[in-house]
Amino acid sequence: MNILIAAPFCSLPGEPYFNRFRYLAERLSERHDVTLLTSRFRHFDKSFRRPEDAAAASQGRLKVVLLDETGYEKNVSIGRLKSHHAFVRHLDQWLAAQAAGAFDAVYSAYPLIASNLVLGRHKARLGYKLIIDVQDVWPESFSAVLPALKKLPPRLVPFGRKADRAYACADALAAVSHTYLERARAANPAVQHEAVYIGADFAAVAAAPAQTFADKKTRLFYLGTLSHSYDVETVCRGVRLWQRQGEAAELHICGGGGDFARLNAAYAGGGIVFHGYLPYGDMLSLAKGCDIAVNAIHGYAPQTVTNKLSDYMALQKPILNSQEDPEVRRLLHLLPHEHYTSGDAESFAAALGRLKSSTAPVQAAEIARLFDREQSYRRLIGLIEGSLP
Repeated sequence: MNILIAAPFCSLPGEPYFNRFRYLAERLSERHDVTLLTSRFRHFDKSFRRPEDAAAASQGRLKVVLLDETGYEKNVSIGRLKSHHAFVRHLDQWLAAQAAGAFDAVYSAYPLIASNLVLGRHKARLGYKLIIDVQDVWPESFSAVLPALKKLPPRLVPFGRKADRAYACADALAAVSHTYLERARAANPAVQHEAVYIGADFAAVAAAPAQTFADKKTRLFYLGTLSHSYDVETVCRGVRLWQRQGEAAELHICGGGGDFARLNAAYAGGGIVFHGYLPYGDMLSLAKGCDIAVNAIHGYAPQTVTNKLSDYMALQKPILNSQEDPEVRRLLHLLPHEHYTSGDAESFAAALGRLKSSTAPVQAAEIARLFDREQSYRRLIGLIEGSLP
């Protein structure tokens, strides 16, 4: 059968970062003809792909199509809105040029809101089933920048009704968490649905050798973005406080973002190491050599089950957590963990002390069931193939 996967922020083979849409495209192309449609603009490093990049990524029954957009320098900017508008316009034109029956199913990333509305408009003429996979609850995620929005019901958030119309276009719904899935189902409750976490490559985690260190210290690690939603500065201050209390502690931070330069200038050195972006295998080795993972997300942030939490679950290390999402807090009972209050370095240091003495078990089988992509993504493939004629 013919399947279209539409994912504006998708990474291609050879590019950094796992992307579930690329993973699904590669797996589905073992049995079906698959078109992976994404942007020529690379969100993660703000560069543009070349036509030959699409050709190199196309192989066997998988074809990659790149649509133009103008690009942007800052993630929160008018330039980004203009760029996404250009992508959606080109998607509309591309779909208009397709013949009826070209695709049996379309699997689409949400956001963008507008791209899913366009796919909904073309659905009847082209004759496909539309499955929407919710990666983020836009526009509710505006609350990461404007926390007051979190107090509003979804329908009263700006563009909330437009989001409802996009969700309503779907013939089936998927999401990266139950929290996000329930938001989409509020607008479209009657369709088939699956919540499947981003997950991790458990085989890659098992294969990575743990980095060895010469001295004995409590080593913490943070993987992921450094920006306004993430409470990394409190972690740095908490580790400094812990050190002043006479404890030997070290913090390793892997990743980048808008706050990287500021945090690096303020805290690097003295047992706090900013590694920037590392190859995935190197990052896993470093993390496996450390003792405790830090899930540092501000209490007001709208994130739910993130990429970093999936990696932490695969690593099965104890977790210090500041995230308040109820679903995340339920999942943390699968392994040793302690909560601290975001923004409060003393709370962090106290939680670290409690976690060091924890004897809570690791529920390895349940973690694998929920987070090992080799197992969990079969449900997404089943949802897609179940929509085919």
